[in-house]
Amino acid sequence: MGASAWDYIEPYAGDIAAALAAVRQREFERLFVQGTTWDELQPPERPFTSVDDLDELWQDEIFGSEGTHTIVDVWEVIDTEGYDDDHTVRLLSDRESVEMFGTAEPTRADFERAQEDYRARRRGSEALWEMPRWSAWCKPLKEGDGASATIAFWGFSGD
Repeated sequence: MGASAWDYIEPYAGDIAAALAAVRQREFERLFVQGTTWDELQPPERPFTSVDDLDELWQDEIFGSEGTHTIVDVWEVIDTEGYDDDHTVRLLSDRESVEMFGTAEPTRADFERAQEDYRARRRGSEALWEMPRWSAWCKPLKEGDGASATIAFWGFSGD
């Protein structure tokens, strides 16, 4: 199927792992609980009920090479200095944020503008999607009052 890019803007209360877990569970329910093409991978004796049930499937040759092409495919939060690897989500550094959004504290509008610049292939926008396949980046997004009420996650699944 190839690689798929995805992005999400989610509620944020200061805990990246909690925000990631919430959106992963929601996407899991959309993909697996509500009946989809993945139904044949669910063991009949123990149907999936949470995103944690997928752990054994990552070893499956079909699922492990295909994934879901959503945020479900990443689960390990690493810090800004961490190494982008399979299934990781890395918080952008302030330096990277300035490079991508023009500010260390981007807003939702900054994030959306950067996405549009990338889609339009504007020069200098390519850094936004330079993460390796099967990984993602994230950045809290500031509101007008300076608070971070949302967080952006974006990444690639597939090969």
